[in-house]
Amino acid sequence: MVFGDKTMRPSMAAVQVFLLTCLVATNVYAQAFKTLAFFNGTDGAHPGSPFVVVGNTLYGTTTTDALGGDGSVFSVPVSGGNPTALGTFNGPNGEHPYASLTLVGNTLYGTTNGGPITNFVGTVFSIPLSGGNPTTLASLGFSNSHLPFGSLTPVGNALYGTTSGGGAMDDGTVFSIPLGGGTPTILASFNGSNGQSPEGRVTLSSDGKTLYGTTTYGGDNGSGTVYSVPVSGGTPTVLASFNGANGAGFKSALTLSGNTLYGRTQQGGGPGFGTIFSVPVAGGALTVLKSLDFSNDENPPSDLTLIGGKLYGTINGGGPAGNGYIFSLNSDGSNFVDLFEFNGANGSYSYRGLTRSGNVLYGTTYDGGIGYQMFDTLSGFGTVFALTVPEPSTLALLAAGATGILIWAGRRWRKDSVIA
Repeated sequence: MVFGDKTMRPSMAAVQVFLLTCLVATNVYAQAFKTLAFFNGTDGAHPGSPFVVVGNTLYGTTTTDALGGDGSVFSVPVSGGNPTALGTFNGPNGEHPYASLTLVGNTLYGTTNGGPITNFVGTVFSIPLSGGNPTTLASLGFSNSHLPFGSLTPVGNALYGTTSGGGAMDDGTVFSIPLGGGTPTILASFNGSNGQSPEGRVTLSSDGKTLYGTTTYGGDNGSGTVYSVPVSGGTPTVLASFNGANGAGFKSALTLSGNTLYGRTQQGGGPGFGTIFSVPVAGGALTVLKSLDFSNDENPPSDLTLIGGKLYGTINGGGPAGNGYIFSLNSDGSNFVDLFEFNGANGSYSYRGLTRSGNVLYGTTYDGGIGYQMFDTLSGFGTVFALTVPEPSTLALLAAGATGILIWAGRRWRKDSVIA
């Protein structure tokens, strides 16, 4: 066999094209990140929730401000610009809205983790899209349920949510409340054996009859559960229990696709930094799709966003500067990719997840941006960002093209070798 220039040239060219195609596919994400807004403290600080997207506007919440305020509801154009405070919290009308907003009609609904009776009790509130003072729809007291961390899920004329405390055993509840406000109805109480301290929102089944969620603690091993509850209420059904090896600690809200639920844990797995898992809606063994290598999440980990067979989320830590990153993972557990790493100046610590609008993912970082200084006590006031991801068809075409080129190169190599 002769390895002359003429024999090698076609195959080498094909391989070069293949490598270039892979490089283009890898760099698509880095070219598509954009910081849309920087908080300066006076317009809010430390956003901690994903967005509601309405037309060309993003709506979210901040947990506080530079003056020690109790948080706000804000808006930002999808093209970027200064945040606009639509309404503020002052204690009596609630404190520290950690969860994302829920849109019904022209009204935004949400929860606060504190106020108005005392700290760490919580409220359910509403605010018009046009802005104004938040209206308290319910004050969550110790006698029923308290400490809501998750967002609300609309079903018919009611809103459904969870509290990490309250209920018959003070182990947390699933509750509902009419859109117009009123006394919350406890649909389910946790008792430790079926779970304890649900932190995230509930996910509605495709037929609208069942709510799915996770608890932080409880279950067979004390590390939490995946549960279901009828929309009409009843005793929680344990679909799966966490045991440390398959996850532990805070859990994200569940993402439903077909007959499978996906989620994340804060701890557990091989290295102990959390897992990405799946479980059938009918219940059964938890499947660990990925054991995470690094995270310093001190809050519930980000919810997962599913686009065309890929799960997207954020890591609250890690990366070269330790400021966190955005990742993707195939829903079968393959191909974990670090898509973009925060550097502090463009944001730091994104821990509440991403909101999809078309092929754009929107999110917030709790720290970073204005006021950020590396290796200093100043952490910044937070940012709003967008990441444009390729449509699934685009990625499929890139993969198919690269594979086709590699097959052609192999065939050409064999042909040239025989001729030689």
